[in-house]
Amino acid sequence: MSEVPVWDEAKGELRILGKRYAAIDVESLCQHLEALVGVQVAEVIIDNHETRLGREDAARVRQEKPQATLSEIVSHIEKSDRLSGMGITTVTFPETSDKAITVEMSNPVVRATVGAAKSFMFSYWKGVLSVLLGKEFDTNNVIYDETKSLLKCQFTPRPTK
Repeated sequence: MSEVPVWDEAKGELRILGKRYAAIDVESLCQHLEALVGVQVAEVIIDNHETRLGREDAARVRQEKPQATLSEIVSHIEKSDRLSGMGITTVTFPETSDKAITVEMSNPVVRATVGAAKSFMFSYWKGVLSVLLGKEFDTNNVIYDETKSLLKCQFTPRPTK
């Protein structure tokens, strides 16, 4: 699996993580979806979509790189975020597994802390982490620091029943 984007000018194709991508205006997409169905419903739709994509990508990377460590897989997927224009993603794991995982995005493509854009930025990582760590997570404490152009959230392990 190539870590660099593949641009095939003859076919008009951009591929990242082995999948075809298209450049879109994410902010307009999220705003339009929110105007159509409301902020909460749009957030749920994008959350479900992006979580599924994150799960699929993490499972595919793990299958294609069976000897890779958690850190190597996360680094590989962080790089795919940069290549696709999401911003510069950094995932920080706590010292103990019951604490929150922090995901920060410098120069994020969208800066919203609620709604569809929030889900667009973080739900993918919720799916990635759930596959890699074998548990479900909730997205919490989403903040945007305008002076640093930094979007940040914490993923807390969902309590098991």
